Amino acid sequence: MATNSDMMPLQLIKRIFHSCGDENQKIIRKPACWSGQSCCYCYKAKKNINRTPIKMKLHQAPSGGIVESFNTAVADIVISIVSRNGTGAFIKPQVDAWRSGNDCCLHWNIDGVMNRRDVGNEPMRSNPSLPYPWDCIVTLRDSEEYETPELIGTNLAVAFSSFSTPEYEKRTFQFKADISDDPPLSLNNYLLDRDCVVYMKKIFFGVAKNEIMEDEETLTQFFGSPEEGWRVLNDVSDVEWEGQEW
Repeated sequence: MATNSDMMPLQLIKRIFHSCGDENQKIIRKPACWSGQSCCYCYKAKKNINRTPIKMKLHQAPSGGIVESFNTAVADIVISIVSRNGTGAFIKPQVDAWRSGNDCCLHWNIDGVMNRRDVGNEPMRSNPSLPYPWDCIVTLRDSEEYETPELIGTNLAVAFSSFSTPEYEKRTFQFKADISDDPPLSLNNYLLDRDCVVYMKKIFFGVAKNEIMEDEETLTQFFGSPEEGWRVLNDVSDVEWEGQEW
């Protein structure tokens, strides 16, 4: 009679397997390599190291943020937003430089920096946990053909990336995409009512309010419908209409 030392491992497994109860039979498994098959624990991949140095610059997320731009129903206006990790990016140094009339901002193609609109005609926060508003950048363009959202947004990203001060270290910004709706949405989807009125006054400079209120197409472009336009403009006094915020 053969002894245990004379038995092949497979025969030992079979004897143990048949001598155990059903419960043990469920948990004992036969390694594939014991039956002459290959298994993942026995295979060893052969190295073939490529020694060519990696000289290309690997992609890195922009440290400042990404720029997205889009058309609005008001053909003269393109809006850009700057975000980082899904919240408003820190662009206060750039905005402050632009507001102060710094020469470096002359070609940024910014006409205004306004609060983004949130539900209920309220300013959107740059971060839900912080009280700061999320600003958007408004560009008044001369040509729809040559001043597209892509070109405007790319210009902003390049300009913001090159900006620095003694107190602000240069950061990188990247244009991500033209995110225009088709067709573009009315201006009040993005700006507060008061700011829509400001841009209506700029685009129709010197035109009487009553004349604008008769133009249903323009009211729809700015406020989504003639009725909403009438509601907003009825709350604007003639003195306010004649005033200039720029």
